[in-house]
Amino acid sequence: MRLPLLVAIAALGFAGCASAPKSELAATDDNGVDRARMAVIERQALRSGVRVFWVNPPSKSAAPSGG
Repeated sequence: MRLPLLVAIAALGFAGCASAPKSELAATDDNGVDRARMAVIERQALRSGVRVFWVNPPSKSAAPSGG
C-alpha cells in the first residue's frame, strides 16, 4: 500500500518540475549570443566526450561600419 502511494507522490513531484515551453519572444531573442559558434563548440565537445557548461557564452562580434 505504501509503495504505490510513494510512486504516485514522486510522479506528481517530477511532473511539477517540468519546464514550461518558451514563448516566441524568448526563443528569438538571443541577447547578442553567438549561437552558431556555441553549436560548433558543443558538437566538437560531444565528439570528444566532454560536457560544456556555458558560464559566459560567446558574443557576436560587432558588425564593421561601412563608412
